[in-house]
Amino acid sequence: MIDRSIIPSLFTVGNLVCGFVALSFVAEGRYVPAAWLILLAAALDNMDGRLARLIGSDSQFGIEFDSLADVCTFGVVSAFMLYYSLLHSPWGAVASSLFLLAGASRLARFNVTSHNDGGKGAFFVGVPIPAAAIVLTQYIVYTERTWDTAHAAQFGIALMVLLSFLMISRIDYDAVPNFRSSALRDRLKVAYFLVSVGLILHPATSREIFFPLTILYIASGLYRRLWGMFSNEVTQHA
Repeated sequence: MIDRSIIPSLFTVGNLVCGFVALSFVAEGRYVPAAWLILLAAALDNMDGRLARLIGSDSQFGIEFDSLADVCTFGVVSAFMLYYSLLHSPWGAVASSLFLLAGASRLARFNVTSHNDGGKGAFFVGVPIPAAAIVLTQYIVYTERTWDTAHAAQFGIALMVLLSFLMISRIDYDAVPNFRSSALRDRLKVAYFLVSVGLILHPATSREIFFPLTILYIASGLYRRLWGMFSNEVTQHA
């Protein structure tokens, strides 16, 4: 009989396998299936921690193994995918390395703080690396299928630098919503999440809508931080 404590790690293994296969697709110039594999890896990454907490098999090994897998799949593969497809320049190499470094730092910080809060908050501190990887890989798909621009490389470098900053920032970003909560805020989050998933999976809308939705998520944290700063400023001068 399989020890149930290893079941969450099987999802982490799936994350790693998705990253490796995605890397092979990138080397063949097959960016669209590679991007979908990154998305599948992100789903597996989300499930391993939730499953570990559900069956009571949280462990330091699981946390470290998960982070190592995330560095490989969402850091190395995603950065290489953008560099290989669009950048091909010294500045592109610098931006790709910066993204990888920021992602690894973000994961190291999470490992340290997860000892205190269990990693179960309603918000992430900084953009999580799976989300950053999805933004990058969907940008490649978007420029290949929908938005044909001569400045794709320049925008790609700018996007990498922005995501690198946001990963190591202290800006709050929404985690996957709590489906069991009855609070109005959580119900609205669930509704938005389900509508977004439906638009992404529908063949008629996924090509045009996926990347803009990822940008909306990135903008949400910045908006929340700026609104909080503005509200505090108004309160202090009231």
